[in-house]
Amino acid sequence: MNGRLRIALVQSRVTPDPRKNLRGTLASVKKALGKGAQVVCLQELFRLPYFPQAEQGQVSAYAETVPGPSTEAFAPLAREYRAVIIVPVFERGVDGAFFNTAAVLDTDGMLLPPYRKVHIPHDPLFYEKAYFRPGDCYRLFQTEHGRFAVLICYDQWFPEAARAVALMGAEVIFYPTAIGGIRGGSGQPEGDWREAWETVMRGHAIANGVHVAAANRVGREGELEFWGSSFACDAFGTVLARASRIRGEVLITDMDLSLNGRVREGWGFLRNRRPDTYPSLTEEGMGGAAPLLVRPGTPLRLGYRMPAEWEPHAATWLAWPRDNDTFTDLPAVERSYTAVIAALHRDERVELLVPPDRSLENRVRTLLGSAGIDLTRIHVHRLDYADVWFRDYGPTFVVRPEDPLPGMVHWRFNAWGGKYPELAGDTVIPERVCRAAGMKVFFPGIVLEGGSIEVNGAGTVLVTEQCLLHPNRNPSLSREEIGAYLQEYLGITTVVWLKEGIAGDDTDGHIDDIARFTGPSTIVCAVEDDPDNVNAPALRENLRILREARDQDDRPFTIVPLPMPGPVEDGARLPASYANFYIGNRTVLVPVFGDPHDARALKVLRDAFPGRNVVGIDCRALVSGLGALHCITQQQPEP
Repeated sequence: MNGRLRIALVQSRVTPDPRKNLRGTLASVKKALGKGAQVVCLQELFRLPYFPQAEQGQVSAYAETVPGPSTEAFAPLAREYRAVIIVPVFERGVDGAFFNTAAVLDTDGMLLPPYRKVHIPHDPLFYEKAYFRPGDCYRLFQTEHGRFAVLICYDQWFPEAARAVALMGAEVIFYPTAIGGIRGGSGQPEGDWREAWETVMRGHAIANGVHVAAANRVGREGELEFWGSSFACDAFGTVLARASRIRGEVLITDMDLSLNGRVREGWGFLRNRRPDTYPSLTEEGMGGAAPLLVRPGTPLRLGYRMPAEWEPHAATWLAWPRDNDTFTDLPAVERSYTAVIAALHRDERVELLVPPDRSLENRVRTLLGSAGIDLTRIHVHRLDYADVWFRDYGPTFVVRPEDPLPGMVHWRFNAWGGKYPELAGDTVIPERVCRAAGMKVFFPGIVLEGGSIEVNGAGTVLVTEQCLLHPNRNPSLSREEIGAYLQEYLGITTVVWLKEGIAGDDTDGHIDDIARFTGPSTIVCAVEDDPDNVNAPALRENLRILREARDQDDRPFTIVPLPMPGPVEDGARLPASYANFYIGNRTVLVPVFGDPHDARALKVLRDAFPGRNVVGIDCRALVSGLGALHCITQQQPEP
């Protein structure tokens, strides 16, 4: 996206008839979409009267599942207009519990994981604890129209919630709301609560450098007078648009999300945080209140870890090549893909992304079938994607012993520091994978590519400073903070920082071109024999660091030198490296380049993997797109 976003907030009066409310809201949403809205937010519990005014009530008939009638009603509109629609519902969960939930429909009409209201009030005429179980986490929704979070009504009074989702990467916070005052009341002694309600959210916008939008209901219901006044403000708290206090309205406004970065950098509210001084935020507060969880449920806290690549796989994920702009010889790249799938598919399932183009899919099936590949071992996913580098934009899988499925970590993908804006849309692919696989998904909210991390499955990760500390990734995070993210989301304890990657690598130094684990304590490290080669100094320094490094148990590593190929060029230096190999269940696939060093590299890796068949795959055409075998693959571990 270009930083511009058109949103719509649907503010309406609610009748006692849920079906009538649904019909009216559908008409309002269609009107908003017809005027170009890209994200539409409905008010809290949009199709129901605000029933928590009574402390006890028989309201289970109002509850619905997600997916359910409301999401099914709006999904065709989301799909037709390629819009995101936020649909707040009274949810009945699979275990029979009830939640105050925001279901989010993506631009293809498919559901993203729902957000369940975390903070639940229990005050006169707002007796929500009698009805709703609180949610236990926040969500970042990554869509083609931007990154945003949804918090619900009472959440808006908690600055910790806004800060949490801002740190996760939200550009806009939407607040579906049902708030007002007591009918006939003479006001509160504290002052104007409607003004305070707007002010606190404008403060969240300023303090976090995000846009904020709140959709509130309007009109009389029982003893409450809902005050409407739905509004949107920019990252400096300036109100962009505000709805009426007395009537229903579809409020449409445009946002310039580029202001977020200017506010954040100008005042440094995120960059200059001191989380080391905030321990009281997670301790019990006044009156024995429950601990506030700013970032609950990371993989480490829940017992997950990222396994080593040589541990058993359920599948390998790839995205079929289709872009002549990426590759100078697409047929040759297709032959490389066919060789990869042929080598892997007997020992593990292949999950293959193919664009929703029937003729292309038929061609792929013909190519694979002609190569003797058992097509029953290939699971095709018809998805839109921009490029083939699945390891970098796809999920990172994590496991724990008691779960029948792995979980997945959904990092933010910004196309290698914003170098290729036309490819940044692939950041949504992990969500699509999550839907297909039904896995638990974790959102760290930081930019990271899968090719920039290398784990031994026992507690250590290898990374480079050039990539992870580059200002085009996470400029507000320090080395220590990035290390903490790696620990929390990979389930590791030790980070080994190398310096730089190889010449020609547009990823800013991914680790999978320079150093790879071949066992829990053994690393193959790319070395350059020619002292005049441009890569020699950086690889020599990385080798020195690895020889001095210690693992998670404070033990040294065994370091095995792995040669580099001679320069591979296609008008410019290409990032050719034998370290970009992929470890399958019984096969190790090694990129070869028609180079005299090919045989020597294959021998090093055959010695490293005595129980596996080590196969060379011609990658001369593939590397013209600036990647090789490890870049196009992602292992899905057995749970």
